[in-house]
Amino acid sequence: MKICFLSSANSAHTKKWCKWFAGRGHEVHVVSFIDGEVPGAAVHTVDTGASADGGDAQKLRYLLAARRVRRIIRDISPDTVNVHYATSYGMTAALSGVRGYILSVWGSDIYDFPNKSPIHRAMLKFSLSRAERILSTSRAMAEETRKYTGKEIAVTPFGVDTELFSPEKRQRADGDGKFVIGTVKTLSPKYGIDRILRAAATVKEKRSDIDLRVRIAGDGELAAEYRALAEKLGIADITEWLGFITQERAAGVWADMDVAVVPSVLASESFGVSAVEAEACGVPVVISDIPGLMEATCPGKSSTVIKGGDPEGIADALIDLYSDREKRLAMGRAGREYVLENYRLDDCFLKVERIFEELLQDKTPKR
Repeated sequence: MKICFLSSANSAHTKKWCKWFAGRGHEVHVVSFIDGEVPGAAVHTVDTGASADGGDAQKLRYLLAARRVRRIIRDISPDTVNVHYATSYGMTAALSGVRGYILSVWGSDIYDFPNKSPIHRAMLKFSLSRAERILSTSRAMAEETRKYTGKEIAVTPFGVDTELFSPEKRQRADGDGKFVIGTVKTLSPKYGIDRILRAAATVKEKRSDIDLRVRIAGDGELAAEYRALAEKLGIADITEWLGFITQERAAGVWADMDVAVVPSVLASESFGVSAVEAEACGVPVVISDIPGLMEATCPGKSSTVIKGGDPEGIADALIDLYSDREKRLAMGRAGREYVLENYRLDDCFLKVERIFEELLQDKTPKR
């Protein structure tokens, strides 16, 4: 099958999708507004003059690229077109006249974009109306998407490589006395990294006997601000900033934690891939009560849910898990089992592949 993804070439998710489908023997193409290399795929860059972090006015330039996108897709002549993100790429696909494409919604395009104005809401509805099929990474986001379309929505979660993300990646020696917590996330406001830091400061204040260590992997717009906050809170000496890391290293970082913390604060965290990665490594997770995060874990068994991601609540959960080692280990085992049952990478992508094949069969003229 020849597959064309209309998606950002510098997205880790795009790279993951392309790698898997190329590995299955499919011919993979990516049409992207941002230049980048995608292993296993031919990348066709459409320079719109808009930056990824530009405002809505600048991103209107995406829509002017519709003709160029249609021409590129016509030249590729793919069996399947899968558009990722309902607004920028989705609107471009809708205006391009490309028919029979599959639209994957991502998060902020559904949770944030339509709330900006009635015009934004109308744009989202138009984008959804032109798609042949719609995919969502979570049931929670599918429900949100149904506010804007009456079409059927298939739930196709992000899976993780359970051989890469595994308890076997743990390098720390048992009994080293340290209690390591942290996360692997982009350092932006929606992911609540400041709550981890505030919770760590509270743990340090309440239980000075705990040899607490904080590890934060990731980079982003608030990196300097978060470092300054750690200094202000008096935890800079126990906080390690790892910066951007590869998936391979992320597996080891998760596995070396005693507890993972994923305290996202916005509902646009449509599915907690980070929480799934931590669980796959046999690590219990403390999460905020965002529907997508709760769906990515098994609350009460593999995760502790804190209302609103409250730092005080996170601190209490961390102290509880430190104090009860057997509970901590049992939650880690439950998390690994939950991922194996629900979020294996191959199982999740095979579901997407079947949808692609079904749509291709529907397009094939019957003799």
